[in-house]
Amino acid sequence: MIKQEVLLKRVDEYLKDTLSKNFEVYRASAHLVFAGGKRLRPLMVARVYEALGGDAVDIIPAAASVELVHNFTLIHDDIMDNDDFRRGVPTVHKVFGEPVAILAGDLLFAMGYKVLDDVKPFKDDERKFHKSVTALSKYVIDLCEGQNMDIKPPAQFSEDFYYELIKKKTSSLFILSALYGVYAAGRFDLEEYAIKFGENFGIIFQLTDDLLGLVGDPSVTKKPVGSDLREGKSTLPIFLALKKADEELKNKILQVYGKKADEKEINEAVEMIRNLGIEEDVKKIIKGYLDNALSAIGHLGSGDANSELVKMVNSLVERQR
Repeated sequence: MIKQEVLLKRVDEYLKDTLSKNFEVYRASAHLVFAGGKRLRPLMVARVYEALGGDAVDIIPAAASVELVHNFTLIHDDIMDNDDFRRGVPTVHKVFGEPVAILAGDLLFAMGYKVLDDVKPFKDDERKFHKSVTALSKYVIDLCEGQNMDIKPPAQFSEDFYYELIKKKTSSLFILSALYGVYAAGRFDLEEYAIKFGENFGIIFQLTDDLLGLVGDPSVTKKPVGSDLREGKSTLPIFLALKKADEELKNKILQVYGKKADEKEINEAVEMIRNLGIEEDVKKIIKGYLDNALSAIGHLGSGDANSELVKMVNSLVERQR
């Protein structure tokens, strides 16, 4: 099994080569790619393939494919939200302007397909290549549907809507990552477990993110106290807090929800929500999805790489930012 730092270095080298042309659109495309990021998706591609007996070096371009597509979504998402910063740097549209930023996203999306031609296992087997391209199309479509749901949510929040949204918007590329590994190994019989793993991984990721956005430590998350509450985001932790609160507390939460409340008011609302036990409630929910993900991993090969997949899932639950 290739070491994580070596693997991610190889992925970054491949990405640099892919985005090295001397055009502004390439510089714009590379802006976020090399500004940071956890590289969870490339890591998942490689570890699933290795757990099924493959050599991660042979699948570096597939790992890069998911990272390219992921960054395409971030650039367009930042334009839609008119965000100023991402990963500690100005967003692409703030540096290069919206027209070039849109082109940069489009380029990354197209490159996500193009680099699949470089995946050695796909070159050797037409079915592997076809399944991978089909999966890329399907899960980008799902992601776009999820983004549409996010920017045009219903007036009334529901848990069903929330889970459908995060399965599409967050889980999609994790599912794709696991499927790339399974397809490259020629283990089409394991498709359902790759989907189950990726879906539950994405749900855990988003639930943890939403919990941190409500009650996370700002010195660690680098976001203001109660950032999702302040911004009026429709997340499950906030929904559960409103559902659990009595009428007086509910009104106090709503007074700051999506409003220009001062820090003291936000701090008081967050403390009230903590006292409701929402953090413990959400962690119990996460535990159920953790069990589902670990169950799926049990079918995805064996050895050190399989153990690394288990560590990846557990680290999601433990993360602080």
